Amino acid sequence: MNQKGGCGKTTTAINLAAVLSRGGARTLLVDMDPQSHCAAGLGVPDAGIERTIGDAMLADGAETPRTEEHLWEVGANLRLAPSSVALAGLEAPNGPLAQRHDRDRRLARVLAAWRDEFDWCVVDCPPTIGLLTFNALRASDFVLVPVETGFFSLKGAERQIETIRAVVSRFGRDIPFRLLPTLVSESRALSRDVVGALTKRFPDAMLPLAIGEHEELREAASYGQAITEFAAASAAAADFEALAAWIAANAPHASVLADYDLAAAPIVETASDLDAPTEPAAPAAARAADLAGRLRAIADRSRGGSVGGGFGVRADRDGTVVFTQPLSARTVSVVGDFNGWDTAATPLEPSSDGTRLEAVVTLPPGRHAYCIVVDGETTLDEFNMHRLDGGETGAANLVEVPETAAHARRASDAR
Repeated sequence: MNQKGGCGKTTTAINLAAVLSRGGARTLLVDMDPQSHCAAGLGVPDAGIERTIGDAMLADGAETPRTEEHLWEVGANLRLAPSSVALAGLEAPNGPLAQRHDRDRRLARVLAAWRDEFDWCVVDCPPTIGLLTFNALRASDFVLVPVETGFFSLKGAERQIETIRAVVSRFGRDIPFRLLPTLVSESRALSRDVVGALTKRFPDAMLPLAIGEHEELREAASYGQAITEFAAASAAAADFEALAAWIAANAPHASVLADYDLAAAPIVETASDLDAPTEPAAPAAARAADLAGRLRAIADRSRGGSVGGGFGVRADRDGTVVFTQPLSARTVSVVGDFNGWDTAATPLEPSSDGTRLEAVVTLPPGRHAYCIVVDGETTLDEFNMHRLDGGETGAANLVEVPETAAHARRASDAR
C-alpha cells in the first residue's frame, strides 16, 4: 500500500506475485485498485472481465464465490482477481459496500473461503484511504510500502507509517510492515541520499534490499507481461527474486485467515441483518466514518493551513487559532494551557459548511500546548506532528502563534 502515485506499487505487486508463482507456490493476486492496472500489466483485456473482486466481496447467499467464476489464470500457479472502475463505487457513502454491517471484512471473508487453494496472496491496494484499503489490511498478515527514492519520499513514508498504525490500532492486532525502496538508481546522488535518509529515519522498518530502476520493468508492463516472462534473467527479475526470498523467510507463518471462522461470520446476509436496530450498530458506523475521515486527512495533512495542514490547527498572525478535526458524531473538544485543560471549555462544533469540526480561540504570541478530547478520552492531535513529550500534563501537541511587528512594538513599549 501507498497513497503516493508513481512509487511502483502495482509493479511490485505484479512481479512479486509472478516470482512467487514461478517458484511453484499457488499464488493469488488481488487488485483492489479501481484503475485495474494489474489486469493491464498482465495482459488481461478489460473487455473480457465479467466479474471482479468487487463482485466476490458483495456476493450474498449460501455458497461462497467460486474461484473459477471470479479469477483469471494468467500463468502457471498464478491467478488474478481483477478490478474495474466500478470498484470505486463500492466504498462511496451510500455504496453497496458501505451498507454492509461487515463492510471492512468482506475481502477477508472471500479470501478465507479460498484459502485452501493458494499458498500466497498479494493484494494491490488503491491509492486512497477508505473501505477498500481497510478490507485489504483486515485480511493481511504483512504490509509492504513501496517508497520511490525521490524528493518527497521521506514525508510520504512517514504518512504511510502513520496510516498503518492508525488503522491497526483499531483492529486490535499488530500487522508488521516494511518500507521497500523502489526506482533506486545508484548513479543518481539523490536516489542514494534518499535511501540513506530512509534507513536513518526508519531503521527498524526498512527492508535490507531495494528494487532498482530498470527499463525492463517498464517494457514488461507495456507488453502486458510480468518480468519473469519478459526478461527472466534480468537484474530486474533478480531484484524481485530477492524480495520474494526475504518475504518467504521473514513473513509471519500464522495467517489471520487461518483462524477465520466462516460459520461464525457467514456470507449470507438478509435485510433484517442489515436493518435491525441493534444497539452497537450506530456507534460502530460512527467509528468507521470517523476513522475514514481521520485517515483521509492524514494523507492530505500537508495541504493548506500554516500549521498541521487541512486538519489539526492553524495559527494566524492576528492571534486567531483554529482547531479542526474530521466531522464526527462523537463529542470532541480541545484542552490546553489556554483554557486550564478544561474538557468542557472549548468544544469543537460543525463548521458552517458542514465539512469538519472546529473551534476558534484567540491566543497571545508564543508556544501553546494542547490535546484533543474525544468522548471524554484525551489524546494527541494526530494531524499535528509538533509535539511536546512529558511535562507536567504529559505529552501534548504544540501550536505557535507568530509574533507580529505590532506585538514586538507593544512589548518594547511595555519594557
